Amino acid sequence: MTALKGVYGANDDLVDYILGITFEIWEQRGIDLIDEYYGPDTVVYSLDGIVRGSRAMIDGTNAMLSAFPDRLLLGDDVIVSGDSHAGYSSHRVLSPMTNTGDSMFGAATGKAVRIMNIADCVVEEGVITLEWLARDNLALVQQLGFDVHKSALLVKNGHTPELRQWFEGETQRLVDGPAATSAKSLPNPGTDPAAFSQRLTEALWHDGDAAVIEGAYAPYAVMHRSPIEIVSGRPAIADCFAQLRRSFSISGVSVDHVATQPAGDNAISVATRWAACGRHTGAFLGATPTDKPVYIMGVTHRRIVDGRIAVEWTVFDRLGALSQIL
Repeated sequence: MTALKGVYGANDDLVDYILGITFEIWEQRGIDLIDEYYGPDTVVYSLDGIVRGSRAMIDGTNAMLSAFPDRLLLGDDVIVSGDSHAGYSSHRVLSPMTNTGDSMFGAATGKAVRIMNIADCVVEEGVITLEWLARDNLALVQQLGFDVHKSALLVKNGHTPELRQWFEGETQRLVDGPAATSAKSLPNPGTDPAAFSQRLTEALWHDGDAAVIEGAYAPYAVMHRSPIEIVSGRPAIADCFAQLRRSFSISGVSVDHVATQPAGDNAISVATRWAACGRHTGAFLGATPTDKPVYIMGVTHRRIVDGRIAVEWTVFDRLGALSQIL
């Protein structure tokens, strides 16, 4: 595929465009097509670093492939708004791969792993101009067998002044933003998915309102945190977020984008990109409280049936959060 022209552009359906370019770049190894589908000034934000420009993205992709040569990016779902001329995509992918080369976390282990990422992208005239990448590197290092704290310190050592400035700027944005609604009623996700997402995110991360959480999730709800961590049942999901609230005193929460699509009779799919900031005031992944500031950015995909969440995929980089407090 190298040096070939990509077959997708601004006139293609946005879901088809996202799935197609991912296949061309990863499965067909058309790495240089990143230059065509991403701009020279495109910025990709994630908790472990900021990447600027398509050439830097190509370098990062090649580094990943040197450690995991057989890596695939298999599309689980694409939830979009707009079109390929001016649109927004939230793309959930599953990546099976084998660690046969050295990575930033250590020497090759030979282990087969699976990770889940969600990439939120702004698309303008068939080119991705901005991206937020949610990935859980904790699941990766756990499967590789590396020490979690040592791995988080490796991530921390790679923090650039630009990344730290982004954390600080985002934290200020959240703190200065609108106060949490703390409304007792939960908006209808079918008629107002943005308000539903905002209130539920506040409840999960900030106030722990049991009535809101119970009203949002079906009793049989399932949450996928990673391919190796699946939580079954509404009480277990609520407990996962209660543990996070015990780890972090959250001072600001923001829902920054919501996209929806029909998902069959009486069901919708909702993609929510959110952010939270606070301080580390409780135990987290073996780290005792430090009172250090922490910024978290994540993406959640939800399948909502008859007004309640049946399945959820929530991805944020727990290793990236740990790197900020060690």
